[in-house]
Amino acid sequence: MPRQRTHVTVEPPFELPLCLLGHGWIALEPHEFDEATGRWHTTLRLGRKVVDATVHQHDKTKLRIDLEAKAKLGADELATARAQLRHMMRIDDDLSAFYAMCKREPQRAWVAKRGGGRLLRSATVFEDLMKLLFTTNTTWTSTEHMTRNLVNALGNKAPSGRLAFPTAKQCVQDEAFYRDVVRCGYRAGAAMALANDFVTGELTDATFLTPQPTDDLWQRLCGLRGFGPYAAGQAMRLCGHYDRLAIDSWCRATFQKMEGRKKPPSDKAIERRYAKLAPFQGLAMWCDLTADWHN
Repeated sequence: MPRQRTHVTVEPPFELPLCLLGHGWIALEPHEFDEATGRWHTTLRLGRKVVDATVHQHDKTKLRIDLEAKAKLGADELATARAQLRHMMRIDDDLSAFYAMCKREPQRAWVAKRGGGRLLRSATVFEDLMKLLFTTNTTWTSTEHMTRNLVNALGNKAPSGRLAFPTAKQCVQDEAFYRDVVRCGYRAGAAMALANDFVTGELTDATFLTPQPTDDLWQRLCGLRGFGPYAAGQAMRLCGHYDRLAIDSWCRATFQKMEGRKKPPSDKAIERRYAKLAPFQGLAMWCDLTADWHN
């Protein structure tokens, strides 16, 4: 059967690479970004269908999303694809108050001017949390390997052969699978618990995305097995809460290098530095640490 191709457009308030290259998610399956062509390739789940999606700059104000499926996509499926990508790229996030702060600081003015700070997230909170679990106490290379192993073992194929990130139901596997196939070590139990909680309904996307006090969300995230302050803080950013710094060894080392220090600043010193930017301390710190990624 010939592949069915169609497209939709969205109007983002940012430059596409600022979103995609704002943190490491673009390097994890099922994403791929071709910097030479400016095209982002990924997969989307539209009900039972897994489709290929390619996103690129159509003109100065629009992104074009080319979709490829095994069967023609209906209007509802096209609307779902558009909604998923708007969510992933944070197109509807209101960062106007943050940008107003950035305009007052010369070193951060680029963020407001170019629409920075919209960190790429997954189509589902489950996928974001599983990937965050794979970032804890390890190297980035190991995070890439664990994610790739999970996707290769369980992901459904899109028409191109690219694999989608598995659903929570697909991820309900035994400990041997996570240790021997995914090779995620001590995280196996936490990965199993996370998948099971999403399948039973103990956790849903709404658990984390519904507007709620920051402290309540923080407690929910810290209550997840395997999630300490670092992973919980990173998850807060992906859920649109930015007052937690989520400082890790990379953050400390980057501050040390940026400032030419003999040793990294203390966490308390970093907290004092960004306190005046509440409730956007974590986002401001991240933009400062990654500014050179965006020239």
